[in-house]
Amino acid sequence: MKTKVSTSKDQTSSYSTGKTDKAGPFRCLLGLPIGLAVGVLGTLVQRSGAAQGLPWGMILAYLLVALASWWVRCDSGTMGLALHLVASTVTVWLLSMRGPGGDVLMPYANFSAFFAKYAVFFWMGGLVLIQTLAICLPASWFADGPLRRQGRSA
Repeated sequence: MKTKVSTSKDQTSSYSTGKTDKAGPFRCLLGLPIGLAVGVLGTLVQRSGAAQGLPWGMILAYLLVALASWWVRCDSGTMGLALHLVASTVTVWLLSMRGPGGDVLMPYANFSAFFAKYAVFFWMGGLVLIQTLAICLPASWFADGPLRRQGRSA
């Protein structure tokens, strides 16, 4: 397969077979507010249904984390997803602390149901695990088109 090289006014060449530049710094910073939103929304919904033994809120929160991680990795690359991981983890960690009046948003108490008791730990661990897995997956899984290695023929 031949690649076409186009030349602009300033004589810089660009290849039409794919995108070679990395995500810019401002695009990588997009992972911070998305991670903040994922941390807050996931924390608010993660305990839903846990007392009845069917943690549908946890499944919904994990789905939110997986979809946001996939989107940030596609758009901003590994660095954007790393910033997303830091922002969401710090947000959940801050929300798990006691508030100014002594209230707790994510309680750990002696509940009778297993998921109600350990929902906090499943949420925090799953949040980090899903995003770490998305960082470790190959870049070709997050590309829009086929990736070609340079120096190899088809």
